[in-house]
Amino acid sequence: MSFFGNASGSNSKKKDKYKELTLAIKQIVLERSKYRCQECSKKLSGTNQPHFIYINGSKKDNRPENLRAVCPECYEGNGPSNNGNMFSSIKKIFSK
Repeated sequence: MSFFGNASGSNSKKKDKYKELTLAIKQIVLERSKYRCQECSKKLSGTNQPHFIYINGSKKDNRPENLRAVCPECYEGNGPSNNGNMFSSIKKIFSK
């Protein structure tokens, strides 16, 4: 074992851990967002099911820090980040 890890590839365990988007990973992201859409702040519940967006665009990277929970409207592109009014989104963030 060296400073850079095993020659056999000890980093493969970390990659395998986030290979699939599991219920546990979804739960971590939802808890971090306090069960609210990270775009418009709507409450995510049974009738308003959460969707998950990959920040870096890679659907193979299922790390919780690469995921954002959003409502169906924001996921479909009708939410606040896509209506061209960036200042209203920023205002919502700072008014909390």
